[in-house]
Amino acid sequence: MIESAGLMEHRVFAERLRPGDTVAVVAPASFLPEEECLKKGERLLEDLGYRVCEGSHLHDRHLLFCGGDRDRAEDINRAFADRAVKAIFCAKGGCGTSRMAPFVDYETIAQNPKIFVGYSDITALHLAIAQRTGLVTFYGPMVATEMGTDFPPFTEKHFFALLSSGEGRVVLENNPDREAMTLYPGKAEGQLTGGCLSIVAASLGTRDEIDTKEKLLFLEDIDEAPHRIDRYLTQLIQAGKIEEAEGVVFGAFTRCEYPQDHGYSGSGVTVLDIVTDLILPLRKPCVWGLQFGHEPEKLTIPVNALATLDATERKLTVEACVL
Repeated sequence: MIESAGLMEHRVFAERLRPGDTVAVVAPASFLPEEECLKKGERLLEDLGYRVCEGSHLHDRHLLFCGGDRDRAEDINRAFADRAVKAIFCAKGGCGTSRMAPFVDYETIAQNPKIFVGYSDITALHLAIAQRTGLVTFYGPMVATEMGTDFPPFTEKHFFALLSSGEGRVVLENNPDREAMTLYPGKAEGQLTGGCLSIVAASLGTRDEIDTKEKLLFLEDIDEAPHRIDRYLTQLIQAGKIEEAEGVVFGAFTRCEYPQDHGYSGSGVTVLDIVTDLILPLRKPCVWGLQFGHEPEKLTIPVNALATLDATERKLTVEACVL
């Protein structure tokens, strides 16, 4: 168990989100094929009482990405530097965040801590920001995906509650009809780190390699077959990343089953089978199926925030993560 007092030195908090605040929309990853989803998401934010401004390169395209690497980073740098902007929401994920991460001005972020939100491929930026600045960021819904399509009440409620409340603890737990599973019982405490499993694994060997020492590791993914999940987890285990963690929380693994025409389809092996086989021998408090990640009804996870995992009760309790 690590001491909370020691952790305080490594966490920086943004001011909470308030009605009337300006929210900047940026796209660190893929280009936006459907502009209407973006506009719908921006209208939703405006209807909720927020002012919306767009990054200068939000509508650009270069290869698979929303403009060049330096241009995408420039939008993030400007948003953090702009004193009128109180929060920065990503438009969508996809691919390319790792390419632009080296061009982000982390000194500017450290000097101007603000709410930053995104998930999936945005994992690469969460890891870099946490390790270089200590800022608590948010692994949660995005403007052109959830907000611009179907934004369920469960997702909306937990998202804005986490970003707008600076008091007390918040318990993150599933809807009553979505029961999580205890893979290994017990309690663990630490700062939260993780995100999309494939992106976390890809961080190994880079400047922003994930640091899991004495932390709570959370993982989820989409469109990855069980044997690929096995590969990513094995890589993390052999790199010592899961052994160093205090506990592990697995979220949604969406569309990660074998299709009928796949060579392994007859095996009956699932992602849960792989996770159980690899993780249980490590004897870490572990939960499977917490409601976050690539699914419409999701919890928002505060990256770098201090949290307590009660794997026996299948609950994740986070400390206040905004001022």
